[in-house]
Amino acid sequence: MASPRSVPSAAPADDGVRHDDADGPGGRTRSVWLLQLLLGASVMITVLLVQVIEPTLFAYWPFSAGVGVVIALTAVAIVVPWHKVPRAAVSVIPFGDIIAVGLMSVGTDLRFGFFWVFPIMWIATHFSLVSLIAALGGVALIIFLDATLSAAGPSSALRLLVVLLSLTFIAITAYLSARQTRAFKQLLRRQARRLQGTLQRVSGQERRVSQMLNGLDTGIARLSADGEVLALNDTYVALYGIERDDPQRPGRAVEYAALRGEPLSDDQRPFARAARGEQLDDERMWLFDTRGEWHALSVSTRRLVSSDEPEGTLLIVHDVTALIESERARERLAATVSHELRNPLTAIVGHADLALDDPGLPPKVREQLEVIAGAGERMQKLISEILASSRGVFREPAAPAGADASRIIASSLESFRPAAAARRVSVVDELPPIADVAGDGFRLRQAFDNILSNAIKYTPAGGTIRVSGEVSPDDVILRFADSGIGIHSDDLARVFDPYFRARTARESAIPGTGLGMGIVRSIVEEQGGSLYLESELGLGTTVTVILPAPAEDQLS
Repeated sequence: MASPRSVPSAAPADDGVRHDDADGPGGRTRSVWLLQLLLGASVMITVLLVQVIEPTLFAYWPFSAGVGVVIALTAVAIVVPWHKVPRAAVSVIPFGDIIAVGLMSVGTDLRFGFFWVFPIMWIATHFSLVSLIAALGGVALIIFLDATLSAAGPSSALRLLVVLLSLTFIAITAYLSARQTRAFKQLLRRQARRLQGTLQRVSGQERRVSQMLNGLDTGIARLSADGEVLALNDTYVALYGIERDDPQRPGRAVEYAALRGEPLSDDQRPFARAARGEQLDDERMWLFDTRGEWHALSVSTRRLVSSDEPEGTLLIVHDVTALIESERARERLAATVSHELRNPLTAIVGHADLALDDPGLPPKVREQLEVIAGAGERMQKLISEILASSRGVFREPAAPAGADASRIIASSLESFRPAAAARRVSVVDELPPIADVAGDGFRLRQAFDNILSNAIKYTPAGGTIRVSGEVSPDDVILRFADSGIGIHSDDLARVFDPYFRARTARESAIPGTGLGMGIVRSIVEEQGGSLYLESELGLGTTVTVILPAPAEDQLS
């Protein structure tokens, strides 16, 4: 925005006629009518007075000619369609008026010279500086000729000079005022255009925000501090069955505290509570909509505070029916699968225990049965944990315990050696004799089993799996290195994502779910450790697990 000090520079250059056509051609015609009719009316009033006071003046032909020219020019101003002629043609009227007033003033000691104020003001207001100078020059010429022809004395000459100076002062004042007025008008027009552009941008942004809000699957209502509805998105309207024409009227859907329970009273409905300014945070309730369907809702409110708008409240209603149904379906599936797995596992563990009671078992068979019994017991424990988590059973976090990582990995290796032998994969154990760590031995065994299972699965025949470890006072570093197919560098960052399988795994047609490494990292981090993955395509993969060393009171 320009400062007032820079306004004069905004006026257009003097390039001829300055008639302001901003209001259209009709504005020009009205301007010509107004200015000329003022002069014409003033002259007619003067004529009437002359007729009464000094009728002999009409016998003086210059005066009568001047009056006739003014009347003729007034008629022309009314008849001519000025919006169809060039703007320069308008100047004929005021310059003709100057000549007419000059005729009326000749030989009368300029008693009628004050009528020059009308055309001079007209030219100063609507025409260029060149036109104004020409008009003042014409007036000066007429005054000079009148003074010369009448042989005026010093007092008459002084009077003529005062008239000319007065007209010049009035002309300059009117010209500067008109110039400043035009500059202000142009400035206001620019500001109006900017404001219009800003308004259009704000309106466009408001439309885009409304479109985005209407595209959400979350119901949103904006309320004033007095509880008046300011805005509703389409999801809220459809969910509650609200009439767009009367948003203040409650919707036709009914809210319940529980599924098929008692309906909420009017003052306990989320809308009423939000209107009172109450803060809600993920409150659950049920809605019975107009189609006879139940919806589980999560309701929250947010306070809206703005420096340029009154405070308000945002009521957010999220339909979590699908989420609750999926949770229930997961619980049912987990319970069913766990129950169906528990029975055969109980039989396997029971028969393995019975077989181990036979004192005549060969050592190799006993060793294999012990592996089977141990694996069955671990599976039963996993199933119990799945059942507990599916039922939402809360468990206190277990205190950190001590475990020997070397013994756990050795036991895991013993279980996987038959699978490695079947795939002709060599397993090299370079672990230290003891590697005590702070952690749950059962959960660590689950993580090590997943790492070794992947290493065997993705290592071709003739390959090698090398397990090594380093023990320090602060932590234990375990490395599982294989000479398998490796992982592409683009896939390394996503290996821990659920259900993601690397490109090499998909291309090799090796079955898998894409869950193993995510589970491993979760278990390791639960024990306070960290996991790192390095791999080179075609050369193998190294999984590094760093676990904290146990405190003194955790050592057995």
